[in-house]
Parts: sequence; C-alpha cells; structure tokens
Amino acid sequence: MGWADDPELVATFRAEVEDRLASLRDGLLGLEAHRSPRQVIESLFRDAHTVKGSARMLGLDSVVTLAHRAEDLLGMLRDGRLGVRRDLVDLLLVTSEAIGRSLPGADRPVSSTSLAEVVAALDSALAGADPVAIPRLGDGGDAGVDLDGDDDVVSVSAAGRAGEHVRVPTRRVHGLLDVVGEAELDVRRMQRQAQQTSALIAEHQQLVRGLRQAVLRGAGESEVSDAVTSMVAVADRLQAVSRDLRSRSEDALQRLARVRDGAMGLAMVPVRRVVAGFPALVREIATSTGKDVELVTVGAEVELDVRVLDGVADALRHLVTNAVDHGCETPGERALAGKPRRATVTVSARQAGSTVVIEVADDGSGIDDDRLRDAAVRAGLLDGAAVAAAAQPSSSSLHRLLFEPGFSTRTDVTETSGRGVGLDVVRTSVEALGGTVEVANDPRAGTRFVLTLPVTLGVVRCLIVRCGQERYGVPLPGVLETVSLADADVHDVGGALVVVRHDETVPLADLGVALGVVGSRNARVAVLARPSGAALAWSVDEVVGEREVVVTSLGGFLGAVPGTSGATIDDDGTVLLLVDLRELASRFAGATSLPSSADVLDDGPDAGVDTDGGRPRGQRRASETGRPRVLVVEDSVGVRELQRTILEAAGYDVITAVDGLDGAARLQQPVVDLVLSDVEMPGMDGFTLTRTIRKTRGWENVPVVIMTSRGDDADKRAGLDAGADAYLLKSEFDQHALVDTVRRLVGR
Repeated sequence: MGWADDPELVATFRAEVEDRLASLRDGLLGLEAHRSPRQVIESLFRDAHTVKGSARMLGLDSVVTLAHRAEDLLGMLRDGRLGVRRDLVDLLLVTSEAIGRSLPGADRPVSSTSLAEVVAALDSALAGADPVAIPRLGDGGDAGVDLDGDDDVVSVSAAGRAGEHVRVPTRRVHGLLDVVGEAELDVRRMQRQAQQTSALIAEHQQLVRGLRQAVLRGAGESEVSDAVTSMVAVADRLQAVSRDLRSRSEDALQRLARVRDGAMGLAMVPVRRVVAGFPALVREIATSTGKDVELVTVGAEVELDVRVLDGVADALRHLVTNAVDHGCETPGERALAGKPRRATVTVSARQAGSTVVIEVADDGSGIDDDRLRDAAVRAGLLDGAAVAAAAQPSSSSLHRLLFEPGFSTRTDVTETSGRGVGLDVVRTSVEALGGTVEVANDPRAGTRFVLTLPVTLGVVRCLIVRCGQERYGVPLPGVLETVSLADADVHDVGGALVVVRHDETVPLADLGVALGVVGSRNARVAVLARPSGAALAWSVDEVVGEREVVVTSLGGFLGAVPGTSGATIDDDGTVLLLVDLRELASRFAGATSLPSSADVLDDGPDAGVDTDGGRPRGQRRASETGRPRVLVVEDSVGVRELQRTILEAAGYDVITAVDGLDGAARLQQPVVDLVLSDVEMPGMDGFTLTRTIRKTRGWENVPVVIMTSRGDDADKRAGLDAGADAYLLKSEFDQHALVDTVRRLVGR
C-alpha cells in the first residue's frame, strides 16, 4: 500500500495543506493593499513550497504541478519581474482552490479539464501575458443550487463530508488523559471500598448469627451485651465506608463529566474552518456583480461540533453569497444614499449557553417588502386580489416567504441569481441539526440572518416528561415555557383545543396520544415549543425535571422510531426516547381534526394571511389544481382555520375571508363552487352576505352553507329565507357532516 492509501497519513497531509492554503488565501486577499508586498509574497512563497513538498512525498502529481507553477509565479512577483496585479492575484486564488479540490477525499473534486485550464493560465502568466484570462473551476460533477440566486455549489450530503478527521491540539489530548487517569484511580478506590463493604457485611452477618445463637441458648446478659456492642461497631464502620463511597462516587461522576466534555472537545472545531474561504468567495461575487465589498469576521475561534459546522457550512456559504449579491449595493448606489462606497458583510459567531449563534449581516438597503410582495404574487404564494383589498401580510410573514422552495425575487436568471433554490436549503439544513434561522431587516441598516445551532449533537439538555407510565426527553432548544393546565386559558374551538399565552393562540395537542402511549392519563402540564416557525403546545402528565443527556441511536435492529430523534439511558437503566418536535409538529399540522399550528399562531381576529407562507389562507389558483373552490367567511380565526383545514383535507381549495365585508369583497373575484359563512360578524352578518350573493351576477346559484351558534327556529328560517342552502350548528359540529354537506351541494 502506498503512502497515499494510508488514511491517517492522508488526513495529516490534508490538515497541513488546508492550513497552508488558508494562509495563502488570506495573504493573497490582502496583497494588493499591503504596504510591504514583498514581505507578504515571501510568506506566500513558503506556503506554496511546503504544499509542493508534501504533495510530492505522497505522489499527488496534480497538486505538485499546481503548487510548482504557483511557486514560480510568486517567485517572479517576489523578485520584481512581475508587478502585483489584480488578475494575477485572482489566478493564484483560483490555483489555491484547485489545489484544495485536488486533495484526496475532497467533497467537490476538480475535473482534469479544469486543472489543465488552470495550469495553462499559470503558464501564460509566467510567459508575461497581461492580462491573464482567469479560468473558472467546474462543479466537479456535484449537484449545485443557488441561494435565491447564488451559484455556489452545494454538496447534498454536506453533513458527512469532512467530519471524519479533525486536528486536535496535544494539550487537549494530554488534559483528557490526565482526567482519565484520575477517573481510573477513583474506580480502583471504589473497588477497594466495595471489598471493605463486603467484608464488613460478612462480619455483621456473622455477629448477627452469634447473637441469635447466644439468645437461643440463654446466654448471660454480659455476653449478649458484648455481641450487640460488636454489631454496633461494625454498623458504624459500614456507615463510614458508605459515606466515603458516596463521596467517591460524586467525585467520579464529576470526573466522568470532564471526560465526556473532553471527548466532545476532541470533535470540536473552530468556525474559522468554514469562514476561511469566505474572503475569496466575497471577492469573486463582488467582482462579478460590480461591487466593492469587505468581509468582516468576528468570533472565528468559537468552536462547534464538527458535524454541526460541516452540516451548516453550505448554508453559511449561501447566506454570504446572498448578502453580497442581494444585500449590498454598487458603489454608485451607496454614494447616492450617503453611504461609504465600500459595503460590509459581517459573519459573527458567539456562544450562548449550549448553543452557538452565527449571524450573516450586510449593511445594504435591506429587504424591499413591496418587491417581495410582488414576487410572491407572481409566484402564486399570495393572492393579488387579496393584497389589493388590503389583506396585507406582516413583514415577518413576508420574510418567511424567502424560505419557500422555488421562490426568488429575481425576474431574470444570472450566474448568481434567479434560480429560486437556496434559502429553503438553508432552513432545511439548519433545522435538520436542531437549529433555527431567523431574519432581521432594517431598510437603513441592512439584513441579518441569525442561525442558532446546538454546540454538539452528542449531548442535549432535555425536559424529562411523563405521559402515563412512560417518560420521554423533550430537547430544550425550541421549548418556550411550561404551563400548568389548571391555570392556563384553554378553549375548545370546534373540537380542537387551543391555549392562549401572551396574547397568542397556540394549538394544544396531547404528546402521549401523538406518541401512542397506552393506559390511563392525567394531563396537567403544557410544554410550549417552537421547533420551526410556529408555536405548538403539548400536554403531558408531569414534568419530571431537566438534565443533560448523552444521545445515542437505537441501532440497526430498531431503526428510526416515528416521532423520536434518538435515545438515552436514564439513571435507573431504562431507555428514554427523545422526542422529535419538528416531526410531531408537521404531523399535527397535517391532521384533519385539528387546526394547523402555523395557521393559528400569530393571527388576530383580523388576520387574513397565512403566517407560514404568507398567502391568503387556502388561496390557490384553480387552474393549478382543478379542484372545487370554497369561500369560508368567518371572523373567528380558530374556527376559520379549523374549517379550512378540514375542507382542504377533503380535497377542496379554500379561500378565506375574515368577516362579512371581506366576504362581500371576494364577490368581485372569480366565482367559487360554494360559500361557507358564519352569521354574527362585524360589518355585515351572514344573512346579509347571503342575500348579497343572491343579487350578485354570476354568483346567484352558488350554494351557501350557514354555520353558526344561533340554533333557534327563527334564525334557521331567516337563513333559509336569505337564500342559504344548508344550516349547520357549531354546537353540533361534526367534520364528516360538514364535508358531506359540501359534497352534496357541490356535487363532488
């Protein structure tokens, strides 16, 4: 086996080369503006020389060729035979990237054709060409996607790409070995004390037998007293050993925790591992878009589990590209706005408890809500008529549209924009790691994307909850609070429970039912969580406590258990399953008998726009689906969303109106197949709306179903006299009866 086939040797080589390449990129990016370029070039020359020597030892001919040409070009710059020019710096940056992508195990290996083009460009530069045509490296055969525009290539299997090897400082290894030695000493001492305990127990049992025999044979008081005294002395010694053993076990637990933390630390890598390549990325995108952008990095030494950082690397690359391409203005535009001609993109990282917060911010013009709204209407995510009727989504709802698959604000496709794939990938990759992504926008100060990620995937802080006789771990990231159901404001909306907290109406579901727990239940606590964008409350019987747990998989035999993300071993040896809140929330949102969590959240009585997607609730173009359309007119958001969810699940497209006046305004839109309306609504009641429908051209024969809490005979007659085709009572609500009535009147 050759050296290049030795995985450990290759890993060591890659680590060294990647460090040298990072140094090479940093030096090149600052070369043009440096006051003493010769000193910088000397350092760059040494980096290229080291890469060449290491590659030659492993027989990596392509890397040797590239490094050798780069070394020659740097030598000419050092000796003054060539001046420092932007095209030469760009060529050396491309060469650095080509070297990195030529290393064994590279996630996007460069093609032989691209390598040949880079070598040819280097030869041209060495021959004195001015300027030099800069080659572009291909995708290397991997699939690529763009970030609401970016043309940056993304590895689909990013989570497992580079995490097989990490470089670890020797101080960490030595520190861990010291703690392991102390823990081993604790075990030996506890073993010795366990032996002492066994001997004392045996001695105590022997004294007990002796005392029993003395009593049976009628021994004198003195002999019995001596036996009792000996037993008490042994019991005292047992108690002392027990106290010492308890103290030793506590010390051992603390040291084992240090071992665990130290072991996790071996897999921790700095954020610098990912952001090191961002300066070149910013430079390339800025050049191609005619912008002048400076990259600022803060907190690059903050550390994350390598699996987390590698899993989010492409998302960060997307966001940086998006910040340059979409967020930053051209120098001329910035000058007209009274800003410095050079824009700034900032990538910052900070640790916050058991999470790391990474922000990607620009100082551009921010998100244009009007432009975003127009793009959403063009994409069919918002209904133009509803927007024109002032049913405007909030800024936060609009900004969530940026994460919709296939959505882009660009009307044209360029090298870096308009393909409509990207931010949905960011959200998917972040949430897959148990994190969250948020948008903060200020038209004067720019846009910030905030990613909150777990420090490690191996240890999670959980709430331990009980449902019946079963206990589960609920990961704390995403948990908002716990609420006693005895004191909570809980309502029944058409058979579905909601809880009102801090002026928000949050759907309430039973965690035990979702997980299939059998046996008697007594739900007394609600755990409010926001696993991905919308809040949801889960009722449990008891919150047992809070603790950090080591997460393990269930192995190949059991595989994945629905609704769970892993398992841990509790103190008593039982297996605790960890709840996957995102999966359960998505399952809950799809249930036909409950209101969607994303729809109920954040909506007041005047809301008419979906909080998770931004389009008017249920609004779809009939030409896209060919399904019957139903107009639901209801001023209660909970009832409205329940009806929408049920009808959509039954195969209907649903348009919603927030009151009678809003419903009447919808009569200016294309005719629907049926109207479902409440009676008591502000502005215009359901009876008046029904009469208006009967007088509106084209709508005269549209079936109308009244659903109300007013159930006396006079109200029923009034509804039928107004022109309603059916009259249903909320107090007798049954989703099957509703669907059957709609199908009977629509005919399908």
